[in-house]
Amino acid sequence: MQLLTNDLKGFNLTILETLAASGQVFPSAGPFQVDVQDPANTVTVTAGTPDQTTPTNFKANGSNAIGTVTVKVTDTSNGLVGTASFDVVAPPPPPPPVKADTLTVGFVAAP
Repeated sequence: MQLLTNDLKGFNLTILETLAASGQVFPSAGPFQVDVQDPANTVTVTAGTPDQTTPTNFKANGSNAIGTVTVKVTDTSNGLVGTASFDVVAPPPPPPPVKADTLTVGFVAAP
């Protein structure tokens, strides 16, 4: 995933616990430990609640810094650990302004 350096809303953390062999989903309420690695200091992290009912949020911090953010989540109730990353990138330049590409010449009757 990519987060633009000018994104004002950012990303919310999601957590899903499954059985790898079957894909069966299990309910989980944590508590969760969230560790964030952001070596380029690209985001502002707003911690969620330990059970993530209010999710942890990641927003670009306005510095225009770019880099990769890695998030490690540990469910402290059962020891499961998962990791995910996203890139903080510069937004694309704006498109050039639209200009006319055709000149039409014609005639009208003189008054």
